[in-house]
Amino acid sequence: MNRFSLRILSGISLIILAFLLLYYFIPAATTKVWEGDSIGYHIPISQLILTGKIVNPALGVFPPVVDRGMIFCPGSTEIILSIFALLHIPLNLFDFFGIIILFFVMKALARSYDFSEDYSIIFATSIACLHTVMRWILSQTIDMWLASFFALSIILLRSPKNTYKYFISLGIALGMLFGSKYTGPAFTVFLLAIFGKNILKNINLKRFITFLLPFSILGLSWYIRNYFLKGDPYYPQSIIFFKGIEWHILDYPVWKVIFEWAGGFWVWINAFISEYTVWCLSFLAVPILYFSTYKHLNKNLRIQILKLIALGYACFLIYLFLPSGYYPNLVTSGFRYTYPAMIPLILCVFIFAKKFAKEEILSIIAVTNILIMPELSYHPKVLIALIPVALAIIYPSKIKKFYESIKKGYAHISAKF
Repeated sequence: MNRFSLRILSGISLIILAFLLLYYFIPAATTKVWEGDSIGYHIPISQLILTGKIVNPALGVFPPVVDRGMIFCPGSTEIILSIFALLHIPLNLFDFFGIIILFFVMKALARSYDFSEDYSIIFATSIACLHTVMRWILSQTIDMWLASFFALSIILLRSPKNTYKYFISLGIALGMLFGSKYTGPAFTVFLLAIFGKNILKNINLKRFITFLLPFSILGLSWYIRNYFLKGDPYYPQSIIFFKGIEWHILDYPVWKVIFEWAGGFWVWINAFISEYTVWCLSFLAVPILYFSTYKHLNKNLRIQILKLIALGYACFLIYLFLPSGYYPNLVTSGFRYTYPAMIPLILCVFIFAKKFAKEEILSIIAVTNILIMPELSYHPKVLIALIPVALAIIYPSKIKKFYESIKKGYAHISAKF
């Protein structure tokens, strides 16, 4: 494999990501909130947190556009959104920074599987630049944050330590995942079932309590609150033994659109390809690759890949029961619920390419795929601003020398005065 080629490709992928972030920064910093779910309950939940009324959301006073049922949803990620509001940071920068965080967590996830620095960057930019991710950059949806907590939990569960700091970190990561959305508990169960065995040998009563405290505060507390206030931990939804409200949001789950709606399967397939482009192939390709190369994989690698496959398909099963709607745009927007399913499967593709020395080929495909950008209009000033960013990425050592020379010159001048 040509390491130099991989370095160039990772640099190109970073330049593309930088371009997209520069492109969206001004709109994110200057435009008003617009997205339906964000206005309907994400922002109201963050306001309840700031006012202290989150302990009983019914005490809040909101305009009619706010969904009075949804404000009882778990709000761990809205804690971060409330910090944005408290610091008067434009709220449309919430998912802008969410994508940046997602990039670094994906890079760390790739590194945890022993990817090289450049290969990790290419994987991370491939996820961060997905159309299904970038389309939400100017909103306050929490799905990309949930994906970061999900991946961070994988990293921690795969590398257990016997320190209190580790169990606090694990409690925070899984607590944020558990308390960010009603799908969080299912994802948490899947992660613990697949990766949890690794931590059993390091756990004792004190470490369990160390884990349980942040996990309970950030995750369990939302469901306990709803149980005492409404008699339903999943309120406004109804689950077994608990009756929420007559809530029609789940009347049209994804599986019904695919299998019962006339033409729904093709609408769904079309949206899947549009949102994930070449990476939609990983959904079917990964199990085929696994069984066709089984004899060439060592036991450890087999287990690693099989765990990711199991995790991906288990999370996809949850997605099938999530709300969609009988309109193509609703089907498309619902693909943000597939991050926990597709990230492990896409990671598997990168693992296979690494195993069979095809990293350069896959990286070329990945970088080319990133160029299939969301709808972009012409903003020449952004392209001009990208030039120094590109130079810093391609020639980091020269930029560092330039910075050091300026620093020395400034020190020399300061010494004279």
